[in-house]
Amino acid sequence: MTFKEMMERLERITATLEKEDLELEEGLRLFEEGVSLIREARQRLSEASSRVEKLIGSLEEGLDTEGFELEDQG
Repeated sequence: MTFKEMMERLERITATLEKEDLELEEGLRLFEEGVSLIREARQRLSEASSRVEKLIGSLEEGLDTEGFELEDQG
């Protein structure tokens, strides 16, 4: 399931849980599914954040400012 699909499923679960005529058992099942999806989504976001940080770090390491001089613009 893609991240987008997970978010869409969470939206559907939320909409269903907001209905007043929902049976207790069905509500609990959906709640458990939602919690599981949230955990997975958080994990994916954490992994994506780590990847972005590594990429930015590799860019910063690759920048060579030695020997770079700014011309006096004054």
